[in-house]
Amino acid sequence: MFDSPDFELPRDRLARFLWGDADSSVSYVNLRKTLSRIKRRQDELGTRFIETGPKTIVLDVKALESDFQVLLRVDPIAPLSRLRSIARLLAGEFLENMELESAPAGKWIIQQRERLAGELRSAFLQALPEARKEDEFGLIRNIALRILENNPFDEPVREALLTAHDAERQTGEGQKPNGVEPSLPPANMLIPVRPPQFHIKAGSVADSLGLVGRSDANHQISRPGKGLVELATALPRVALLPPMVADGNIDPRASTHALIEDITIGLCALRTVSVVAPYTAAQISLHSDKASIIERHAIDYILDCRVSPESAGGTLYTQLIHFANDEVIWADRFSLAADGLLAGRREIATNIAEAIAQEIEHNRMAREHFISDPQAYQLFLLGQRNLKQLQLPSVRRARKLFRQAISMKSDYAPALSGAARTYYLEWLLTARGDKELLATAEQFAKRSIAADERFASGYRELGIIRLYQHEFDESIETLGQAERLSPHYADVIASYADALAQASRPADGLEKIQRSISLNPLCPDDYLWIAASACYLTEQYDRALRYIEQMKDPSLADRLSAACWAMSGDLKKARHFVRKTLEVQPGFVLDKWIAVVPFKEDWQREHYREGLLKAGF
Repeated sequence: MFDSPDFELPRDRLARFLWGDADSSVSYVNLRKTLSRIKRRQDELGTRFIETGPKTIVLDVKALESDFQVLLRVDPIAPLSRLRSIARLLAGEFLENMELESAPAGKWIIQQRERLAGELRSAFLQALPEARKEDEFGLIRNIALRILENNPFDEPVREALLTAHDAERQTGEGQKPNGVEPSLPPANMLIPVRPPQFHIKAGSVADSLGLVGRSDANHQISRPGKGLVELATALPRVALLPPMVADGNIDPRASTHALIEDITIGLCALRTVSVVAPYTAAQISLHSDKASIIERHAIDYILDCRVSPESAGGTLYTQLIHFANDEVIWADRFSLAADGLLAGRREIATNIAEAIAQEIEHNRMAREHFISDPQAYQLFLLGQRNLKQLQLPSVRRARKLFRQAISMKSDYAPALSGAARTYYLEWLLTARGDKELLATAEQFAKRSIAADERFASGYRELGIIRLYQHEFDESIETLGQAERLSPHYADVIASYADALAQASRPADGLEKIQRSISLNPLCPDDYLWIAASACYLTEQYDRALRYIEQMKDPSLADRLSAACWAMSGDLKKARHFVRKTLEVQPGFVLDKWIAVVPFKEDWQREHYREGLLKAGF
């Protein structure tokens, strides 16, 4: 209503706008009910801001205030204050969680988001010449990052970002000799070298309804042309999450956050990726369901940063993760000692930014394969999310989603490998030794490899399946090929570790799984399960139990826990886990299960059998 001519709309058009025109009678009924509820609420409040007539609905703008009014105020004397106000207003996405029932309303919301982005950019450009102080340069930098998140090709904004970053550092850190403060940047320091080019396009309720809208010469909409928008959406999107410390909280030190800001700005300067603004990245890191937020923002890569205090100043561990398949495609560590970080922060940031850009380019074909069919990709992501829980219902839900993705695109390698994984996971979880499940898993894994020979996941699944089929040498060879294709892929390395442990090389397997956990510190339960199994086979029972205790669902390893406690001499605890196992699997038969567990040499099988017998199975 605020966005309509004279703040008035015909009832029939508003009904169609809000509920669509597929069934006009339903739309009219919904509108009448909505207006009735509004009238009751207005009566309770003793005010009238919406008046309904027989044909039109009118908004009394004098009776209420709207945050939109911030956009209508133009203060030529204080453009920085106006920029701050608009930035606070637009901290989140316009009507982000709105559930829509009509296409016109959806179109209008998209247009409003574009219009508001244009307002922010306009206020940004007006405020540029006024920036003088460190906090003002910081404001300019943060707003520039938000604008570039949606349009990485906005060159005037990019130039302002780089200049503001340098100016902020100069005013914040620089000192002239004899205690003289550094000189202020010139008044035109942040004015872009090239004048911005505006593309005017109105977006209003009136446009959506076919009405004639009002024009406002002071509030034109600036946005890139269509070609640039399409190219921008084709760029890989990367989010740099704030550095975390061991307890799962954000590192409070300013130095590490400054380093992440430098990396962010370095990536923006390279023009090869679209960088998620720091505000959005911070919200992602604090969200309980990070995966859904990452998916909603169409993010391809996450730079995960963790600080470990084991040395002076600590160490920053970084890993670049391809979100679609949880693959770590690059990892490194950097000292946070004061003498190294403060002196070389810019160099470290540049090296990390260039490494990220290089690895993303190397991974370009893999990313394109994942997103080649948007519908199949969406189903694949949903399936992957279900596989985060190693429980039979979740595994079967994942399989259904992968099969739907395959029905969309029969040679979609990610979904084919995902389907293979669900079958052998069911084989593990049911503990019945069903050979048909492994045979079906093998078929899907081979189809995945045939669809894309460069896709490591297909080889990984086939290597695991061959392990469970007791083809140990073939398993290790296949998993070695997967590791060669993706040397930082933690899941592949974990599977390789499992194969080595089962193939009578548990010490090698333990070394591999430790590397996998270092690449993926917040690892899934199966990493810890593999580590615990390798520890058992090397007679490190207490260490095995410590790995099991770290699992989110330790009950998955109840049989192994029973064997570890028995071999440690605590039969009371061992029998506790025997009872837990039999409650879930009352038909469990030791000799039948031990016969299908994939051990290459008999000493491993007898060692495991000894522990289970001592426990009371």
